[in-house]
Amino acid sequence: MASRIAPGFLVLVTSLVAMGVASMALYVPSLPAIRAEFGVLPSDTQVTLTLFFLGFSFGQLLFGPLSDRFGRRPVLLVGLSLYMVISLSCAFATSIEMLQVGRFFQGFVACVGPVVGRAVVRDAFSGKVAAAAFSVLGTALAVVPAIAPILGGQIQTHIGWRASFYLLAALSLILLIVCAFRLTESLIHKNPDAIKPVRLIKIYAHLLTSPYFMGNVLVSGLAFAGFFAYFTEAPFLFIGELGLREDAFGAMMLFTVAGYASGSFLSGRLVPRLGSRRVVFIGCGFLLVGASLLLLLSGTLSLVNVIAPMSLYTIGFGMVIPGSMAEALRPFPRVAGSASAVLGFFQFFCAAMTSLIVQPLYDGTAVLLSVVILSVAVLALVQYLILANTIPPDGEA
Repeated sequence: MASRIAPGFLVLVTSLVAMGVASMALYVPSLPAIRAEFGVLPSDTQVTLTLFFLGFSFGQLLFGPLSDRFGRRPVLLVGLSLYMVISLSCAFATSIEMLQVGRFFQGFVACVGPVVGRAVVRDAFSGKVAAAAFSVLGTALAVVPAIAPILGGQIQTHIGWRASFYLLAALSLILLIVCAFRLTESLIHKNPDAIKPVRLIKIYAHLLTSPYFMGNVLVSGLAFAGFFAYFTEAPFLFIGELGLREDAFGAMMLFTVAGYASGSFLSGRLVPRLGSRRVVFIGCGFLLVGASLLLLLSGTLSLVNVIAPMSLYTIGFGMVIPGSMAEALRPFPRVAGSASAVLGFFQFFCAAMTSLIVQPLYDGTAVLLSVVILSVAVLALVQYLILANTIPPDGEA
């Protein structure tokens, strides 16, 4: 295990994680424009985001074990190649149905970057070094979806929504070339049984029945769920109801970036003193306070009444994600790919479920949104108190 992180390595792995999550966020400011172009309901365009979440979650259950069996590098190269082709198909979509199908499969292969990136970090580092690396990856997972709409808003204002998918295809090509020439295989001992059905069932059953693993996974997933419920509704609240331009909407996401960055900074400072568990607990408190404030202010829709509470929520998000991810994967080094896959599955499956809940009940206010976010914040705290605070397992499947 390495004792320090090479800057170039961290930049590459972070880029892989960032590309996957940028795929879901870059076109978000374009959702109202896509609805207008295809002449469909808001929920029809929101479904493209939900389907991406579902594809992203289920794809991890495949790419994780594949990376344990064949190695990180070949799985990553194949995934990036498929991602480029599917992104181009989204750009050429001629109907909302074609875009919906394309988004599901784009999400399915987009997960290869985060899955392999997390597994590579687990292969190469341990302890506090791994926690520091996961802090950076966790930052990418939350900050990129907040930054990408800024660029997406500019693209929509000046070019149009299809250009977002052309850009994603181009970025995946660049990463494919860099990985082909610069990324070495990090998995020393491949697991020949990793994709055998009986073995997979055994591994997943072991992970799913580990209170410590599932506690940290669910805390992480529920924190994600609240953030992406906001992400699903925000363009329609801010652009549709409050009349913001697409580029101005993107700029509003800077407040969530600042919130997450603050939480991540606090996490980095507090973990050496308090440990990951206590920092995650404090982060859950921020989730609860932000969600409660959003509910109290939801009666009157305004930028301040939505963004201020969500900034508090994202501070908690920034504190919860690095610690819960590192603690979930720490006891399972030999099945890091599969454990990473289950972690990612629950993060984005929870996001898909909250997205499905808020879509059909959208009423032009933030009331329902605040109820959903408060519910997941309460559940995250309960999961921490019941499961994530148990003793870490000694063995693994």
